[in-house]
Amino acid sequence: MKLLVFEYSSICLNENLLSEGFNMLKCILNDLDKNSFFEVYYLINKTVDSFNYDNLNAIYLKDDLMEWLKNNSKDYDYALFIAPEDDLIQYHITKILEENRVGIIGSDSVSSYICSSKKLTYDNVSEDILKINTIKYKSEELDYKIISREINKKEFIVKPDNKTSSDLIFVVDNENTCNEVKKMYEKYNIDYLLVQEYIKGTPISVSLICNNNNIIFLSINSQEIIQNDNKIGYTGCKTPIDHPLKNELTEISNNIVKCIPGLKGFVGIDYIIQNEKIYFVEINSRITTPYIVLQKNCNQNLTNSIIEFVLKNQKINLNFEKQGKFIR
Repeated sequence: MKLLVFEYSSICLNENLLSEGFNMLKCILNDLDKNSFFEVYYLINKTVDSFNYDNLNAIYLKDDLMEWLKNNSKDYDYALFIAPEDDLIQYHITKILEENRVGIIGSDSVSSYICSSKKLTYDNVSEDILKINTIKYKSEELDYKIISREINKKEFIVKPDNKTSSDLIFVVDNENTCNEVKKMYEKYNIDYLLVQEYIKGTPISVSLICNNNNIIFLSINSQEIIQNDNKIGYTGCKTPIDHPLKNELTEISNNIVKCIPGLKGFVGIDYIIQNEKIYFVEINSRITTPYIVLQKNCNQNLTNSIIEFVLKNQKINLNFEKQGKFIR
């Protein structure tokens, strides 16, 4: 059986995502090169020549990724890929693969579509889950006086509704900053944004493996966040970390996943913890940055374990030998 593997930024050379994306792809390929019951093919940009595997087949892509998938993905039995939710990229790739009857070792198109919008995700998750007060606006409607009056807050978070990278998240506390953010969003063609209450707490994420029947809680991960002036940025993570609210995080994460059928494979969920309160932030319906650390420190072949869990519902017992760090 043939398995197709690829990572979006390593093909399209998206600079905002390349550091994480390139390393996540290498982790997957390293695992598959050691052991795989598939005949493995991976897509890579024609300018990238730093990969060299004994048991894997490289396809150096010169064409548009979407067109290539439309024309060629039918030749493969399964696909394992990483792509951002931005502008429905993950969703469109998933739809192409589904239409070509390729088995996806990951989330389906419906769950990918829901998770491509932070607001739509909130709308689909149970009211029992603690969420951050959020209002969706058109970017052209971003007005500090109006919004601060509507939410009754002088300080709030502004972020795109459908972007993966943290590069466009801002703390807005005055009219000048608000106008600067509005111009920035116009520059990057951000149609819709979210205004959220600024919850001052500790950002963390959890990593899970899901299939249609079961959920395995893998790890709790730090999120290393910096704030320069009014801009918030993600710089990396430590994983796995201990946390006194692990049991609560496990239960909440299981309940969130059950709200969105079709989440499969490696899934990440972001939270902010303020005192004892756990605020749900968003779902990443794909492999995320902690994978880079977890794969290196796992007592088993992590990629093959996920494949066997998703395709065969095979029981797996994963442990991580030490804590590691990824710096963006």
